[in-house]
Amino acid sequence: MLYRVGQFLNSHRYAVIIAWLVLAGGLKLTAPSWTSVATDGDLEQLPADTTSARAARLNRLAFPEDRALSSIVLVFAREGVPLIQQDRQFILAMAKTLSERTDLPFSTPRSDEGPDLSVWTERTPVIGPMLKNESGSAQRVVVQLTNDFMATDNIRVLEVVEQTLLQFQPQAPAGLAMGISGSAAIGGDMLSAASESLRSTHLTTLLLVFTALMLIYRSPRLVVIPLLVITLSASVSLDLLALMAEFSQNHPDLWPTIRVFTTTKIFVIVLLFGAGTDYCLFLIARFRELLDTDSHRVESQGEAVAQSLDRVGLALAASALTTVVGLTMMGFAEFGKFAYSGPAIAVSLLVTLVVCLTLAPALLSTPLAAPRSNGAAKTPDAVSSEQRRAASPWWNEIAQRVTRRPGVVLAASLLVALPLAWHGWSTPVSYDLYSELPSGRISRQGTRLLQRHFPPGELGPLTVLAFSPDAELDTAEGRIAIARLVKPLTDLPGVAKVRSLDQPTGDPPGTVRLGSVEGLAALAAKSNPQTKAAFVSTSSPLAGEVTRLRLVLDHEPFSAEAVATCDRILETLNQMKVDKESDWYGATFELSGPTAGIRDLENITQSDRRRIEVLVAGAVFLVLLLLLRRPLVCCYLIFTVVVSYLVTLGLISLIFQSFDGYAAGTLLTGEVAWAGVNWKVPVFLFVILTAVGQDYNIYLVTRVFEEQRRLGPIAGLRKAVVQTGSIITSCGLIMAGTFVSMMTGSLRGMIELGAALSLGIVLDTFVVRTILVPAFLALLARRK
Repeated sequence: MLYRVGQFLNSHRYAVIIAWLVLAGGLKLTAPSWTSVATDGDLEQLPADTTSARAARLNRLAFPEDRALSSIVLVFAREGVPLIQQDRQFILAMAKTLSERTDLPFSTPRSDEGPDLSVWTERTPVIGPMLKNESGSAQRVVVQLTNDFMATDNIRVLEVVEQTLLQFQPQAPAGLAMGISGSAAIGGDMLSAASESLRSTHLTTLLLVFTALMLIYRSPRLVVIPLLVITLSASVSLDLLALMAEFSQNHPDLWPTIRVFTTTKIFVIVLLFGAGTDYCLFLIARFRELLDTDSHRVESQGEAVAQSLDRVGLALAASALTTVVGLTMMGFAEFGKFAYSGPAIAVSLLVTLVVCLTLAPALLSTPLAAPRSNGAAKTPDAVSSEQRRAASPWWNEIAQRVTRRPGVVLAASLLVALPLAWHGWSTPVSYDLYSELPSGRISRQGTRLLQRHFPPGELGPLTVLAFSPDAELDTAEGRIAIARLVKPLTDLPGVAKVRSLDQPTGDPPGTVRLGSVEGLAALAAKSNPQTKAAFVSTSSPLAGEVTRLRLVLDHEPFSAEAVATCDRILETLNQMKVDKESDWYGATFELSGPTAGIRDLENITQSDRRRIEVLVAGAVFLVLLLLLRRPLVCCYLIFTVVVSYLVTLGLISLIFQSFDGYAAGTLLTGEVAWAGVNWKVPVFLFVILTAVGQDYNIYLVTRVFEEQRRLGPIAGLRKAVVQTGSIITSCGLIMAGTFVSMMTGSLRGMIELGAALSLGIVLDTFVVRTILVPAFLALLARRK
């Protein structure tokens, strides 16, 4: 059937080319921009049954007037001395200018009556005194926003605030330091860095693929073919995904739901250019072989196209299917970014496969790939025969050595790999979103200023919502019950302050003298009517039944230490709700804020990681079994990629742990001590290495079986290793090169993932495919 398809493509080559160009142009004109449909943000993709998601729903019901989802924090400080009067006037003037802007998504609509509750300053009732540090050397201005922490609009919001800061900078009193921090600022910086990473990845990928193709073919005519195919594949895939995402947004009740992210586009570009180049290289390699090799020579270019598609088309489809199936298994994850990204990338690879199996043969049928006369032999370019003859002795030597003593080779390889694999198994994983940002980002600089003068937890306090049905928490008895709730939380290690209806300033009873300025401020805050509205629900049907506690932790909100403190808090609350002697027996407690979100993210993604690893390995095994029909070989192929994955993870851990920028320094100096690989790395590394790694195994093993039928077990194995060595190595290097392009961005997680994928593909190409698989097949051949 594939032979007949090849004949059809040869006969109707120009119609096929025009059809693809028209389709790509039509999609380009109708598809929305990627940024308009991308829904970035990690914490926003958590399932609805996590504590942070339940807390958000309870907060909306109990405190409907509180619409703040994130904040921008402006920090003003002097080193070692209190702020002067001119500083305070300057701060208030800037805050007033911000509050008058109409292009910021304030959490509270502006009103001429009453205080402005969207921009908090030292004059804001109840909250104002909390915005200063104890020594008076620093002060904050907090802008409450309705945007989510990672809303795409935060890029623009951060730019607006930064422009305002630059506008006021010439008027600033001498010696006053200023900075921008807060969850919205960090989110905006992360999204901006992701966009920059996308642009640099796209450009670098194009340059790398073009350079690699020129080195392989040394013929501009043949380089044009894969570049056209891959570029059109990427264009069609991205526009199709954007259209599908837009349709899903407009019809949220229809299945399936399609969502895309900035990281989705990065993976689509990298994988499409890598896999698409591989597909084209294998097809073109067989096309050149048929035109040039004496034993397989064909008399016409069209016949070479038809036979090339017939001989490698099934292997290409099978190899693509392993990747597609592996990525589709991510759809069973609970975390939204995994569940939506995997199938979306799989769709793009299917498009690429179709384009490569139709457009590439059509282009090979044109004069662009017409063979040149080169003495007695016909070859598509002048150096292809010489290249293959020069490469054959090298691969022949490898094939001879591996098949001569396969048991020794296999044992030695595994002896070296297993210690690294064990280290990879125990590699720690980091969920510190803040540490992903490079030190030069404005939110990192502002956060360092903030943490020099305020507790680290002030960056994002942890909110506890306590729901006690039929309670009257706004009464005197309710205040006593809240005080009894606050006491065990205040005593927990890792908790700096607990702000509540009973103690709105967060100072524990007995720590502030009633006659002091601080004591008078605490008393005033406690009796202020706005305190009740801030800490106890006043709206039906939950009026008086829900209270909020604001916990300032000793560690910055995205750190592992803060998450550990969050676990202790939740454990304490759970003990109270089952204690029949407690005022809070039978109550419901939910946690919100960055730390609660990171805790949920860690729990969900760790569960997803185990599920995805089992599903991907199982699904790819079934695809291999369906194609090869040899269970033992299929089990071994899965084993090799799992070992390759663990070895890669172990090596990456060792490399980045020893890298000075990661292992040395502290947050205050602009760097963060290396705490483990980014949490996305293990999942995407396993899926891509398992799926893509099997591509090369399929290319090799199917060729081995083909040659063994003609030449016998050992001779056929050696011939297959020699014939596929150069092309698989070229494909592996190109794929690894496309992943290297991910390292040109500035986000730490993307750099780690790019390095891990590149290293993993190199190991798979030069160790798994070259040594481990041929050695095992040689052992099987000897048994026969």
